[in-house]
Amino acid sequence: MSAFDSISFNLTDADTQLTSFKGWLTGKGYVGETEIVAEIKARPHMACLLASTLGLEAPDMIKFELALKGMFRTDLVLGNHGSRKFGLIEFEDALENSIFKKGTIQYRFWAPRIEHGFSQVIDWAWVRQDHPSDTVLVNGFGGPITTSSYAVICGRDSSLRDDVERKRFAHRRSSLKVEGHPALVMTYDEMVRAMEDSLAVLKTWI
Repeated sequence: MSAFDSISFNLTDADTQLTSFKGWLTGKGYVGETEIVAEIKARPHMACLLASTLGLEAPDMIKFELALKGMFRTDLVLGNHGSRKFGLIEFEDALENSIFKKGTIQYRFWAPRIEHGFSQVIDWAWVRQDHPSDTVLVNGFGGPITTSSYAVICGRDSSLRDDVERKRFAHRRSSLKVEGHPALVMTYDEMVRAMEDSLAVLKTWI
């Protein structure tokens, strides 16, 4: 039995949910993982807007906090049943030190939270590669997995203190690949902007 919930994407709901989330995030400043994930989880149509950022077809499958085989858990998985393509998204906290922490005089070190998110992505990719025909995995996803894309959402724009940190962060986003596919990294502010871009494109189709 598939572990996923079915969803019929609604553009109006996505627009409303994104507007409310943007207002909430703007008023929060720095915020912990539990709180911010709860806000995203309450807005499933908004969450579906991440699919186009990950290069996926319109999702009709969604699951928050997917755990299989008692090993690894991912915060959000979006999928398209027809194409069998899935996007796995890790949400980390949005604190001042979520991306970089104290380091040397010249630069700060990558923080444990963002490294944790990427470790989760690598573990999920390993499970898929090591057990591509595993009955539990295939059953949980409702069929075979054709392609997986990955994203880690972590931190706020304001936590990047200077141009060096912004460029390091951008380089990490553009350079990393898992199984030949980009492993995106975005701040929550960038996530909102990407969702707004996706929404604008979708509105041109109606």
